[in-house]
Amino acid sequence: MESPSPDEFVNVGRLEDFPHGTSKVVAVKDKTVALFHVDGTVFAINNVCPHEGGPLAKGKLKGYIVGCPWHDLRFDVRTGFGTDGGGYCVASYDVLVREGEIFVRSLCRER
Repeated sequence: MESPSPDEFVNVGRLEDFPHGTSKVVAVKDKTVALFHVDGTVFAINNVCPHEGGPLAKGKLKGYIVGCPWHDLRFDVRTGFGTDGGGYCVASYDVLVREGEIFVRSLCRER
């Protein structure tokens, strides 16, 4: 299978090095992106909480919801939408896994 275009997607590592239930921070062009491996699927959102800049990848993950480690604002890692009703959200990015390699789209999803 052909690899994604490097203009659109950035290779951020191997799936075998990213265990289920974990998170990690990767660089995608000029952005800091948090990856979450949940139930065999990898999701990508902006790593910076919009409230006060907390590192979302260091937050506690429960199912598909991550809580900011600084003030526990919660975000759905599938969409980037906040779950607390305060109107907060973060950018989310498309992820592809091809031949064991993880690729993140360099542009966030349109809402």
